[in-house]
Amino acid sequence: MRTLETHSPAPATSDGAVPRAGVTVGVPCRADEPALSRTLDSLGRAAETCRDLGREVDFVVCVNGVRDGVCAAVEAARAFSTDVGRAHTEVLVDDVADKARAWNRIAAASRTPLLGFCDADVAVDPGTIEALARCLDLDSGKAIATARRIPEGGHSLIARAAALPARFDMGVVSGACYVVRADAVGAMPEGLLLEDAWLSARLGRDSLAVVPSAVVRYRPPSSLRDYFRERLRTEAGKIQLRSMRDARRDREPIARYPWRTMLGELRPREWPLVVVNLAVRSAARAAAEIATALGVSVRWRSVPSSKLTPGASA
Repeated sequence: MRTLETHSPAPATSDGAVPRAGVTVGVPCRADEPALSRTLDSLGRAAETCRDLGREVDFVVCVNGVRDGVCAAVEAARAFSTDVGRAHTEVLVDDVADKARAWNRIAAASRTPLLGFCDADVAVDPGTIEALARCLDLDSGKAIATARRIPEGGHSLIARAAALPARFDMGVVSGACYVVRADAVGAMPEGLLLEDAWLSARLGRDSLAVVPSAVVRYRPPSSLRDYFRERLRTEAGKIQLRSMRDARRDREPIARYPWRTMLGELRPREWPLVVVNLAVRSAARAAAEIATALGVSVRWRSVPSSKLTPGASA
């Protein structure tokens, strides 16, 4: 990993313009993901915005956990590759269900200076990829630029509690959509539960830029069971990362909770959301600690209630 010590402007061309570096947009996707087509459609529109401004865009979709050679997600990725127009698109198929492994395969297949990654169950706004890539064009001191997450659908108490952290800047990479310099980070350890938190710890806060104009829309879990499952994976991932980090880094929390901002912006009627959020987090953390002590592996599982059609309520 290269060391980033300054936040200096990128070099300009002879006519004074800052060039637009090419970007490969990677989508790691589990074989059982039903919302891939929606994600790819939104990324196709985002690529058109980039191309209109002179930026080269490639796509690499890695469908992982495929057992029989083909599935609906593979078919959706291949259909996208024939419809995406001028963009070079590659579809990778892997029988191992591992997001970090898929990330590594996408990175290895890239041929551009910038790498974008997007979850397979979200939708990005048309200007999102360009905004993230442009941030890195203009500031050579930043290694990674991340989008804001905005929840959609799911108006239950649980969904609103689950979505609460997305309203605030935690100082970490949002795994839903980000762009990173291809030479800024090496291969990820396979088996990671929180690849975005690993990137946050690896690159450090000073190398991260949160881009307000880059927006990714996602669907929070709407049932208590699904919310707990999501948080269990997150808390187990934190424990996993804690075991991987050196002593110096262990003293530094990855996320930076803006408590003062939260207290100032949350309305009194929203405090029940805070209570639910903290209760589920605490229960999941305890369960993850017990599972770790017993040697039980926590695995990533799809959250069905996050696959609602846009605008549907839980």
